Amino acid sequence: CQLRWGRWDLYMLTQEAGWAIEADYFAVFRPGNYHFALPSIHDPTHASQFTSALAGVTFLAIALAELVAAWRGRSGWQKRLGFYFAALVIYYLSVAGVASVQLESMLRYDLCVHALIVLGLLHYLREFRLPPLYVRAAAMTLAALACVAGLGLQGFYVWNFTRGNWIA
Repeated sequence: CQLRWGRWDLYMLTQEAGWAIEADYFAVFRPGNYHFALPSIHDPTHASQFTSALAGVTFLAIALAELVAAWRGRSGWQKRLGFYFAALVIYYLSVAGVASVQLESMLRYDLCVHALIVLGLLHYLREFRLPPLYVRAAAMTLAALACVAGLGLQGFYVWNFTRGNWIA
C-alpha cells in the first residue's frame, strides 16, 4: 500500500470509513484483549478472541525457545527471523484493526499468522536430531488427528456460513 498509494494504513482507513471501526495501535499490549477461555463452537467472536490469545502466547513461547537455543549456540534463528517478523507484523496490524470490535474476525486474520509460525517452527525443529520411530509415529498420528479435527471444524463453519450465519 505504501509503494502503490503512498499510505501504509489504507486498511485502517477503510475500516474507519466503512464500518466506523477505529484502529487501536496499543491493543496488542493490553492484557484485557486476550481471552483464554475455550470458546463455544457456535460463537465465532469468542473463537476469534481465543485464537488471538493463542497466537500471542505462541509468540512469547517462540521468543523464549529461540533465546534459549541461541544462548546454547546451536540456533539458526537468523534464517527464521523473516517468518517471525512477517507473522508479528500481520498479527499486530490485525489486532490493531479489530480490537475496538472485540477482535471480531481475527479467526481469518490469524490463519496467515499461524501458517508463518508453523513454517518457522518446522525450520526450528530441523535442528534437533531425529527422534526414535515410535515418537515420530506418535507425532504423525497426533498431527493427523489435529488435521481431521480442523477439517471437521472448517466443515461445520462452511455449513453454518451457507445457511446465512456469520463466521469469522
